Amino acid sequence: MKTTAKLFFFLLMVITLNAQVKDFPKLTDGEISGLKITREQTFDGNSLWGYINGGADIFLEYGLNNLLLQEIEVNHNKLKIEIYRMTDPYAAFGIYSVSHYKCEEKYQSLKFSCVTQYQIQCAIGEYYISIINTNGSKVEQELSKRVFDIIISKIHSDEVTLPDIFNNSLLKQNIEQIKYFRGILGVQNRLSEWYDYFDKFEGYEIFVLTTKLSGSVVNVAQIKFRSSSDAKLFLANVGIEAGDIEKITNDSGRFVKMLNETTMIFVESYSDSTEIKELIKKIL
Repeated sequence: MKTTAKLFFFLLMVITLNAQVKDFPKLTDGEISGLKITREQTFDGNSLWGYINGGADIFLEYGLNNLLLQEIEVNHNKLKIEIYRMTDPYAAFGIYSVSHYKCEEKYQSLKFSCVTQYQIQCAIGEYYISIINTNGSKVEQELSKRVFDIIISKIHSDEVTLPDIFNNSLLKQNIEQIKYFRGILGVQNRLSEWYDYFDKFEGYEIFVLTTKLSGSVVNVAQIKFRSSSDAKLFLANVGIEAGDIEKITNDSGRFVKMLNETTMIFVESYSDSTEIKELIKKIL
């Protein structure tokens, strides 16, 4: 009886894993001439540690369902394909936003993508996708793009909508650098100077863009806390008294505009000049 039960659960696990793999927008045999899929494996939140030991926590912070890893070879050119299925499109955008650096180009058909000599990354729907080549050659770059095109053609999901403040003409030139955080690991990784602002809070969401206004560095953020008491405590911690909804409050280079009891626009400038203050007010 025990043997039968063990066999049943083993078969159930195999069927579940196969269903997960088939459900991914993955590369399949025959889609590229000479394609060899040398490895195909799925990971969930628990097993992800075995693949990216030390790097799994931030995926779990955003919200990971599972990862499909494919390693392929085409005419001796090798690629690694990582397709992370996150819990929602904002989780996918968040992990993308903290993972890309110094993009050389982007896909015009996608809202959020980053192409470099060795890697293509994007956030589309609930998926964060990374394709890495081994030598950065023109051949492998073109192969990466071909594989990328095949995979994204299989995804039919809505992309995230950024908060309205980032549509401001003063911010659009650096919009590709916007970050989205759901916890302290994201903040620590990409905006460490704000670590002390948020290390005592949980359940918040931050969209933040670091940009320059008149040559001065400015962090522009829309922050949503899980409660009005958290929002008030945050403001007290940064030295600003909470104002009325839609009223702009500023103190020592920090500006706040409350959108509701839990959500605010928070801007921090490293210059307290009159010119910077006027530019920030145009954003708010």
